[in-house]
Amino acid sequence: MTGTDESLALLGRAVTQDEAQDDAWVVSTLRRHEPAAMHTQHPVVWERASGSRVFNREGRSWLDWTSGILTANAGHARPEVVEAITEQARQGLLHAYMFPTRVRARTVRALAELSGFPQSVLYTTGAEAVEGALKISSRYAAGRRRERAGGGGGDGGRNVIVTFEGAFHGRTLGAQLSGGLPAQRDWAPELDDVFVRVPYPARGEAWTAEVIETAVRSAGSRPEDVICVMGEIYQGSTLRQIDPVAARELREWCSRHDALLVVDEIQSGFGRTGALFAHEHVGIRPDLLLVAKGLSGSLPISAVLVGDERFTRHVRPGELTSTHSGNPVSLAAAEANLALYADGRLVEEAARRGRQLADGLADWVAGLPGRRRIIGTMGLIAGVACTAEDGSLDPQTSQRLAAECIERGLLVCVPSTLGGAMLKIMPPVTTSEAELAEALALFGAASDAVQLR
Repeated sequence: MTGTDESLALLGRAVTQDEAQDDAWVVSTLRRHEPAAMHTQHPVVWERASGSRVFNREGRSWLDWTSGILTANAGHARPEVVEAITEQARQGLLHAYMFPTRVRARTVRALAELSGFPQSVLYTTGAEAVEGALKISSRYAAGRRRERAGGGGGDGGRNVIVTFEGAFHGRTLGAQLSGGLPAQRDWAPELDDVFVRVPYPARGEAWTAEVIETAVRSAGSRPEDVICVMGEIYQGSTLRQIDPVAARELREWCSRHDALLVVDEIQSGFGRTGALFAHEHVGIRPDLLLVAKGLSGSLPISAVLVGDERFTRHVRPGELTSTHSGNPVSLAAAEANLALYADGRLVEEAARRGRQLADGLADWVAGLPGRRRIIGTMGLIAGVACTAEDGSLDPQTSQRLAAECIERGLLVCVPSTLGGAMLKIMPPVTTSEAELAEALALFGAASDAVQLR
């Protein structure tokens, strides 16, 4: 046996021994070989997941209020999706770069039929879709400037991107600069004359599109320099919802200035809010719609949905490609997942479960008024927090509540935003009435155990 063979044999035995170890080995090994910044949630080691439940190796289960962070909208390991993934792998086509494949053609056609947006630009992550939307907006703006100049060099305009305070659009450079959370972009260069952030037009707050023009001029630019306005129907970081009147005013402002309206529905798409897409609630149509997470219900895939072919006419060949964007296995998952939404029944059920969740959380607040707060709720997404006697958010109690929930069999997520004070509730939209009632009961019991001690 050669030295290499001996090393491989020893490595094989070590791996076998390691795999026999318990969940504590998994957690300690990850903490030893990964940065601490990656470990933000309670150390529940997932072995498998099915429907609305997550299981560890010993068979203990948790009702899932995370949906894999809004990915498994149609439930974990949906049989139709699993079968599509398996069948695609059996065909022996696991990667094709940007060469044409049948599964890619079927998926973009299904996306167009379901969404009403004629074009799709496929990517792998939501942040990558954000970057793609910024590029499309820039090329479209450059093209229309050339057209206004009669085919010349343009009018000397700048590229200004308007986004909203409190927004989160991903962790790549462009996405972080677009975001409205200062602490999450303090590592990046300051480009405040390009990325102009304005107050979010939340429900119940006075807002007019004039704030955009004022902010743009303060940054040394003109309203006609704005190439796009990008925002969310509800902010994933704060759970604030856009005011419908403000949304329609925003739509009109973008149309009047020939700026693209980009709506980020990476979190809110595919039934999460009780509509297929959240922008339906406020009666607007974006120019570019960003989707990911619930698009496949499992594997990494995202898309920029393009509302008019003229928006991509000026993008140069090759500028929208990405190594894994047309991955056949991810596309097979997306195609099967999209079929689940075709008849509308899944979205209708999500709306019913959303009303059940809202009623249950109202009862939860009534159980200890003044010490519990609903930060926001829209369909099957909600943010809640524990509060101190003075009404301020109480992150320490919220963190203890999350731990108590997990101990009792309810898996919850605590984002880093709002100082770790918010518990984000996002069960699969396929969660049954009985499962949601069970989860609400567990949540109530955990809250009482933490707050009534």
